[in-house]
Amino acid sequence: MRVRSAIFASLQALVLFPFIGRRQKVRGVRKLVTRRYPYLVYYSVDEASEEIVIITIQHPARDREHSDT
Repeated sequence: MRVRSAIFASLQALVLFPFIGRRQKVRGVRKLVTRRYPYLVYYSVDEASEEIVIITIQHPARDREHSDT
């Protein structure tokens, strides 16, 4: 339950600051590292529709689909 709360808190910050995450090599994809528990949130921002699209949330020990720039 604590992990979910930490992820949820990071997602709330993402709503307020959608470009807080680091850009990735894949165009339009950004990465946010959650606080307290190191989960990676890969997402994109659709400025036209003012939406944040969560692509995946994963633990850093797993193989990553995206890599940093």
